[in-house]
Amino acid sequence: MDGDEAKKFVIIGSGPTALGAAYRLNELIHSGQLPSSTEVLVIEKEDEVGGLARSVTDRRGFTWDLGVHVTGFSKFEKFTNVINRAVNQWNNVPRCVKAYMRHIVEDDDHVEVNYVPYPVQDSIPYFPTDIKMQCLEEISSASTPVETARNFDEFTLYTFGPTLQEIFIRPYNEKVWTVSLAEMNCAWVENRVPRTCMEDLKRRCRLTRQELDDEENGKTKSMFRYPRNFRGIGEVWRTIASELPAHWFHLGDPVIGIDPGRREVILSSGERTTYDYVISTMPIVELGRMSGLCPNINLRHSKVVLVGIGMRRPQPEFTEQLSWLYFPQPDIIFYRCTFMSNFNERLTPNAVLFWSVLVEIGMAVDDPVDEEAIIECTIK
Repeated sequence: MDGDEAKKFVIIGSGPTALGAAYRLNELIHSGQLPSSTEVLVIEKEDEVGGLARSVTDRRGFTWDLGVHVTGFSKFEKFTNVINRAVNQWNNVPRCVKAYMRHIVEDDDHVEVNYVPYPVQDSIPYFPTDIKMQCLEEISSASTPVETARNFDEFTLYTFGPTLQEIFIRPYNEKVWTVSLAEMNCAWVENRVPRTCMEDLKRRCRLTRQELDDEENGKTKSMFRYPRNFRGIGEVWRTIASELPAHWFHLGDPVIGIDPGRREVILSSGERTTYDYVISTMPIVELGRMSGLCPNINLRHSKVVLVGIGMRRPQPEFTEQLSWLYFPQPDIIFYRCTFMSNFNERLTPNAVLFWSVLVEIGMAVDDPVDEEAIIECTIK
């Protein structure tokens, strides 16, 4: 920034990223690195801060995060410091994640046997012998370099082979992303798709189911953190926002246009506000369209519908230690089910009497949302 003249920053959105920007600007003002007369305006279309990381409490007293938001170790020290300042006590929750593979591993007498540890590529030893050996052979003999993959379909085929791709990778990811894997690039997969250790996989393929379970149960579980005394992760962002000047926030008024020439942001209320710098956390396609700078960005997106279900105890013992489950089957409407009440005792109206799950359903952006039908299909 030029000189010592005070500038005006407009931040669009109030999710974690936007609040991080506002928090940093506040630090710079208080440290004297920005003039005390610097103006900051955070514009949020909803009536509260948090963006897509908000939490809502329904009329029955169950609290639901808008999506599943947990935190673990972060390499970003500033993020860790800010979030630890907002949250004085954390639950350290053991990460226990499984995938429902009943179409491959079927046991009607012992329901828990139908679930295998995630990632599924490391659970090939749990498969029936013929499928297990086929997957092992395909991964071992894979010869096409993944660097030559032109899309996500080819990447998963070259990495995991056709059998594993067919029984889990493709159906699960198509439920999540709502498009065929061939329509997705693979530039994003580095560090996002776990690879397998072949030597360990071969060793474990010689073990019995009981030996596999014993080994799995003996592992040191990775942990994630969830606020202990908050009703949902959304309270974290409200706490952070409360440390900033209240007059910085303009809520319940969506941005409908941006005029880069005049350096103005136009709101649905008709109000216009000028800026020297704008920090946007809205979807990049919307930003391009509203500003006129890139009106035809060729990027696609999907949407996620959430259904929260509160239930009376007792809770099935199998689910008491679970974090979430993945479901690749096309006849099951949701792709993930998270056991919210396992994270925090304050997410239900009474932790002694109730427990809760939150399911996520991927839909194409233009798909109609029939709430009653979706709820009925989810419960069924």
